[in-house]
Amino acid sequence: AGMPDPQDRMHADILRIARQVPDDLLAPFLIMARAAQDGLPCPDDDELAQVYGTSSPGRIRRLLDHLEKSGLIVVRTDFGGRRSVGIPELGLATAPLDA
Repeated sequence: AGMPDPQDRMHADILRIARQVPDDLLAPFLIMARAAQDGLPCPDDDELAQVYGTSSPGRIRRLLDHLEKSGLIVVRTDFGGRRSVGIPELGLATAPLDA
């Protein structure tokens, strides 16, 4: 997920939270957490699918739903259809991604 120094305080916080994430969902979670940390747009479905190892948009929707029900993320869609993902425990959110 592009964390060259896991001892860095911000990376350590992400990795601490990531311990709660099931192994198969870890890569997509880390990509979204890094985007939130850096103020970047939410990764699109294609990027999430690639790191998750699928091409199914339905699986990505279920992945996001599962992470949200687990309290690890909050998915928001604005009136323009732009998605952003918040990481409540970090107090961070991605920038909106155009739908």
